[in-house]
Amino acid sequence: MMRPVILTAPIPQLSEVLAALAVNVQFDCIMGRNALMSEPNKLQAAQILAQLIPLGGKLVLAETVPRYTQRLYRLLPANALNKKLYERLVDAEEAMYANQSDTMLNWDADDLRDAFASTGLALEMVVEQNSTQMHISSAFLERLFATKGTRPSYVQRLGENLTLKELERLKVTFTQYLLNQTIDWQSAIAFLKAQQSFNFK
Repeated sequence: MMRPVILTAPIPQLSEVLAALAVNVQFDCIMGRNALMSEPNKLQAAQILAQLIPLGGKLVLAETVPRYTQRLYRLLPANALNKKLYERLVDAEEAMYANQSDTMLNWDADDLRDAFASTGLALEMVVEQNSTQMHISSAFLERLFATKGTRPSYVQRLGENLTLKELERLKVTFTQYLLNQTIDWQSAIAFLKAQQSFNFK
């Protein structure tokens, strides 16, 4: 423990890396925080991790579920937008979380449970709602309304359903009502414990 060996590898390559660099290593416990959030194939990742757990070994994960995250339209006061535009914003933002082609958003806690249940591991999972105070900075708003990046931004996602004029109006409104405000940011975390045994200790 005083001299840990650190290996870096994507989960799909983990078995090969361990076989090459950490021969005969066995895991008493595998722990992860948001280890699977961006994995495109949750079932494959679950199967790989399950194969690394010996009898009596445990896997403990805490995964934020992006599909359950704070909706930005809920942060705006009721009179911030006219009714029609607000309804269009709601529909456009909810459509983001229904996008089945986005591997970060196309799963929920039930999918995570099913992926590990299919491996034969005995498992327990609870989903806890989390509320964290968050300061809305100019940098945060700039990220929301960025037009370039490795992943589509919030405004680019909205642009699939809203007009350029509507997006410009939203940027002004978000800045007017949210900049430098401290809000309660809502999220959900799935806590999963699994092991090669039917008896949890």
